[in-house]
Amino acid sequence: MLTISPAQISRYRRAVIRPHRVRTARAALRFIDALGFCYAFTSGPGQLPGLFDVLATSSIDRMWSWAWQWKEELATARRVHYGKVIRRKPSYISLTMLPAFYALSGNVGEPDDYLQAYREGRLSLLAKTVYEFILAQGPVSTWTLRRQFVPRGESGTRFHRALDDLQERFLVAKVAEEEEWRNGFIWDAFHRWMPEVVKAAGRLASEEAAAQVLLRYVRIVGVAEASDVEATFGWNPRLVTRAITQCRLTQALVDGRQRWTIRRLWK
Repeated sequence: MLTISPAQISRYRRAVIRPHRVRTARAALRFIDALGFCYAFTSGPGQLPGLFDVLATSSIDRMWSWAWQWKEELATARRVHYGKVIRRKPSYISLTMLPAFYALSGNVGEPDDYLQAYREGRLSLLAKTVYEFILAQGPVSTWTLRRQFVPRGESGTRFHRALDDLQERFLVAKVAEEEEWRNGFIWDAFHRWMPEVVKAAGRLASEEAAAQVLLRYVRIVGVAEASDVEATFGWNPRLVTRAITQCRLTQALVDGRQRWTIRRLWK
C-alpha cells in the first residue's frame, strides 16, 4: 500500500493543469480532450478542475466572456458535450469519453428510454412531459418550453429542475444558443443529436464504461475515495467496487484514510 501526503496530491493536481494556458476556443478544446471531462467554469466537488483554472488571464470579466463564448462555439459544433451532468454543475465531456457516460445513463438510444426512468420514480411527471414535448417538437428553445410549462406567476424552479434531470440522464442536450437571449438554449433529444455516441455506447458494458470514467478521474485528481466517486458520478457502491477492480487500482493511505490511485502516477 502506498502512503501519499496531501502536499504530494496538491503538487500532482497542479501538474495536471500546468501545461494548459488557454486563450482560445481551440486551446480550451485541447484542455477538455486532455482531461476527458471537467467543469465548464469554476472548479468544484470531487476536486475536478474547471476551465477557469487554466484561462490565461486574471480578469474575471474576461474569464466569463471567453468561457461563455466558447461553450456556445464548441457545443454547437459538436466538438464537446456541454450540460449540467457532473454534480449538476455545467460540465464539459470530451467526445472520447461521452460514450462511456452515456452507457452509464441506462439509456439505449430509443425514444422511449425515458419511460423506464419515469416508471421507477427517477424522473418526475413534469420532466417526462417536457421530454415528450422536446421529442415531438425539437429542436426547441428554452423560452418556448417556459411558455409551455411555466404557469404565469411561477418562478420556473420546477421547470428548470426538470431540465436538469433530463440533462443528467442524457435524455436531452443543449445543441445551440439563441443569440438574442442570454441563457437561451436550444434543446433536442440526445439520441437525435449524437447518434454516433449512442451507437458507440451500445458496445460498452456498464462495468467497462465505469472503468473508463474512473481511470480518467483518478488521473485527474491523483487519488480518490470510493465515496468521492459515488458522489461525483452518482454511482452506487457496487458499481464503484466493480470499477475499482476492473481498473486494478492501488490502495493508498492519505492522512490515515484509505483511498485509491494508479501506482505509476507516483513513481
